[in-house]
Amino acid sequence: MTKDPKKQRPPFLLHLLAGFFLLALPINVSGIVQTVNSWNWLLAAGYFPHPVYAVFKGFIIAIGSLVAAISLWGRFSWSARYAQVMATLIILWFWVDRVFLTRNPLPFSDHLFPMLVSALILIFVLVSLWLLQPWMKTATPKVEPDFTESEDE
Repeated sequence: MTKDPKKQRPPFLLHLLAGFFLLALPINVSGIVQTVNSWNWLLAAGYFPHPVYAVFKGFIIAIGSLVAAISLWGRFSWSARYAQVMATLIILWFWVDRVFLTRNPLPFSDHLFPMLVSALILIFVLVSLWLLQPWMKTATPKVEPDFTESEDE
């Protein structure tokens, strides 16, 4: 006899992934603080892209990661899909920054190992969140129709 996954304790993987998203919050907030503290130095050095971009990127990723962590711990019905989208967005944004927005272009061979690692991490997160979907709470409770015959007939 199997139990309903929604009534069991959630697996450790759910807490691990929520913890990873929560860890992204202080990392990005510290990046915002560092950018604001070094604003004049970055402008004097000709930092590209503009420091406003760094603050915007850090803010979006920090807030998105916080929402993903809270929603995973709350086990909302949409949280697994949202966390998948956030993980994909974070990885894609990392690669856009690394490949297109840097002024120090590396040869493609220097990107292979980090690309492989980030692809493996993304696949792990996406598959893990897909497997965790049965442990999420449903948005509306599904009511089974009662097909018992009435006594009036």
